[in-house]
Amino acid sequence: MRKTVVSGALALAACVTLLFAQGPPPGAAKGKEKAPEPCERVCLEAFVTQYLEALVAHNPFGLPLASRVKFTENDQVLDLGDGLWNVTTGIGKYKSMVSDPQSQQVGFLGTVLANDRPTTLALRLKLENRKISEIETLVNVSNPPVPTAGAAALDALALDPLWLQAETQRSTREQLIAAANTYFDALESSNPGLAQFDPQCRRVENGVGKADDCANEIRSRMLSNFQVVYPRRIPVVDEERQLVFGFFMHQQSGDVLQVESPGRPAYKFPEASSQPAFVEAAQVFKLTGGRIRRIESITSVLPYGTPNPFFGDDWRRAKK
Repeated sequence: MRKTVVSGALALAACVTLLFAQGPPPGAAKGKEKAPEPCERVCLEAFVTQYLEALVAHNPFGLPLASRVKFTENDQVLDLGDGLWNVTTGIGKYKSMVSDPQSQQVGFLGTVLANDRPTTLALRLKLENRKISEIETLVNVSNPPVPTAGAAALDALALDPLWLQAETQRSTREQLIAAANTYFDALESSNPGLAQFDPQCRRVENGVGKADDCANEIRSRMLSNFQVVYPRRIPVVDEERQLVFGFFMHQQSGDVLQVESPGRPAYKFPEASSQPAFVEAAQVFKLTGGRIRRIESITSVLPYGTPNPFFGDDWRRAKK
């Protein structure tokens, strides 16, 4: 009997040894895999390039996607692959990117071809473990569909070398966000003294440079049809290049029909600017020495009261 027990024990030990040699069975849980390294600038910008190529190919599922992806176009939550994905036929010439390794996000301003018509596009991608979890887009569309002047102007614009310039004198992330917000404080109050403007500050909107410097444009009150800019979302901050990228909702109540400013004749707003609407702007701010040097934006008109899917609060805020 004892000999039988010993023989059985030896046989069991031999089986266990064989099982360990073969490894775990198919489908068995593996040890926790090491998370991939976070993306730096080159990696983040490569995701934008990959996204644009997938857009032209009408194939979003060739992208490295997280298990859950939130995709919006002009503040509407859509199925990934819908909207602009249906009509993109090419990539435009202008490409401006803002990379934020800390938040694993990247912003893009540029142009694409929608059914061969130039169209401006703002894009924000957020990554988790090198997979895309958020896609936010702002597209300047026209009805009836014609090539937008803004897209053509932007494509003809050369990328300002200032955008690529690393700054030795750097503001902190919090200081950069605060400085960008001073622009909107100034805009709401028509008071350029509230903004941290560099004397050489200039603004470009949809590829068109403004004649006035930033302070004079605010002083002229030509933007006072926007009495509230809210929400103000700044998800992407490039500390090395001192760039801030965000989405800002310019609320146009429609009750400001005419303005007067010192040294200028009274200005009557055009019909489009004197009716309720939201104008969302994807904007990049370049700061030098802690002051706003350049502002570049792409805008799109949305129905008044359109909520932002990435903003967790109500868009309503009292006028100043």
